[in-house]
Amino acid sequence: MLDTEFRDGQRFLAAWQAWRRDPLRPRILHYVGVAMPEGFSPVPSEALEAPELRQLAQELTAQCKPLDPGFHRITLEQGAVSLTLCLGSVDAMLREHVFQADTLCGRTPSNKWATQLLARRCKRGARFYLSKAPEAPVGATPDRRLPSLLGGAGFELDETVADSASLSGRFNPQWDIPSSRNPARQVAPAPARCAVIGAGLAGASVANALALRGWRVTVLDQESTPAGGASGLPAGLAVPHVSTDDSLRSRLTRNGIRLMAQHANRLLESGQDWEQCGVLERRPDGPALWHPQAAWVKPYRLVQAWLAQTGITFVGNTKIAKLRCVDSLWLLGDVQGNEIGPFEVVVIANAMGCSALLKRSNALPESDHVAGSELSDKLSALQSIHGTLSHGTYAEAIPDLPATPLNGNGCFIPHVPDAAGEQWCVGSTFEPDALAAADIWTQHASNMARLQHLLADVGLEIAETLDRGPVSQWSASRCVTHDRMPLVGPVGTELNAGLWLCIGMGSRGLSFSALCAELLVARVCAEPLPMEFSLSRSLDANRVRRKRQPKNNAQRAA
Repeated sequence: MLDTEFRDGQRFLAAWQAWRRDPLRPRILHYVGVAMPEGFSPVPSEALEAPELRQLAQELTAQCKPLDPGFHRITLEQGAVSLTLCLGSVDAMLREHVFQADTLCGRTPSNKWATQLLARRCKRGARFYLSKAPEAPVGATPDRRLPSLLGGAGFELDETVADSASLSGRFNPQWDIPSSRNPARQVAPAPARCAVIGAGLAGASVANALALRGWRVTVLDQESTPAGGASGLPAGLAVPHVSTDDSLRSRLTRNGIRLMAQHANRLLESGQDWEQCGVLERRPDGPALWHPQAAWVKPYRLVQAWLAQTGITFVGNTKIAKLRCVDSLWLLGDVQGNEIGPFEVVVIANAMGCSALLKRSNALPESDHVAGSELSDKLSALQSIHGTLSHGTYAEAIPDLPATPLNGNGCFIPHVPDAAGEQWCVGSTFEPDALAAADIWTQHASNMARLQHLLADVGLEIAETLDRGPVSQWSASRCVTHDRMPLVGPVGTELNAGLWLCIGMGSRGLSFSALCAELLVARVCAEPLPMEFSLSRSLDANRVRRKRQPKNNAQRAA
């Protein structure tokens, strides 16, 4: 459903309630609402008479904490109701979408160009219900010309009274709809079988998103249990990136953390597996920043919760060595020569292992003139960055211990519940040299040096106190891309080929994984994107890799 006049969300609440009551309801309700930032305010629950609507309004309001202009994905009903709330002008927001709605509601368009934008967002046969604006803006099409305007764009009107305040009908143009009008046009596939290679944050989030949509998902990993790699971190921080120009990374991490928190709030125990306690960021070039929506999370608990979704099967101790496609179905071969499958879709989420797997499977074109060569170039630029986290329990009371986590050049999480007692975590290193990373005690010393900078005056004393208690180190490798942004999308440029990639979360798996999963599954299933189309291109696995040109001697001299 597309609602171009979301305002306080009453129409969404009515649709949500109707979906709840319908015994033949679809598995997922996607509702896209557009509202001007200054005009958006969720309806107060006390203003609604029906008890059920009051409950739904409270749930919606709880998710609509101060929101910036742009797209926001809000999941409700255990993930079965998906609201994409778009704050901005209708025309600007519709240009950033690439889906087609089954139902359209809102205000009548004000001119020819706005009408064509609405037409681009409708499937053939979509029903529409449009109310006339009480006061038409300057330059808007007069009411008497609205039927002609809508009809010229392919909207067939029901018979209406001449002075009716609304128009309804069906989108049914008397011409073929060109696929070139939508850069991601495809037919939504029926739920089928999918294999996800990799059981870390990236793979588990994709598996969960597909299973919620009715897919049968097999998750395969070379380790015996999920989160056996970098996602096995004892505890990590989900903190948004901050930049003066509000860069792509800043906007994406902010939205990704908000979405991750929705999953954690639904699936994990607050105060035990995660806590949205806020994080203080110490910055060397300015005052400290307080992030109220930031949280500490036990990533492995989130992975386990995602994989517990009905429809997911985990298969451990299985390293996939090769892929092959037979009659549009994928077969996976393990290192012992056994074949697993078939699957309609395969998602590769095994971090640094993806490049070798795709090359062995001849799944990447070699020529620079063939679509997909950009992906080959980006895979060759992947880096394995090693990280060591120091953690332990307290052997004695520390009076000056911070109440909330700190972040900056390293991080300090002072209060993490654990079976052995309250745990602390300090880290983590970011070491590209494997030999240097193998020197665990040097890595630990580096962590404690960062702690001293984070805690300023009391840092040395606290670091020495922590070192007197039980201390352990946890190490793993992160997969980092050329521009520190994940690679999400089809292998090559064919959306329907069935082979997809979701890798390169780096040290921001908690910030990126849920958002990347929603993006990938939206593209697979022809659903509304969880972010602006222009933003999604910065994560596309087939995006152009911009390289810095080396300066020649004359340029250096100048």
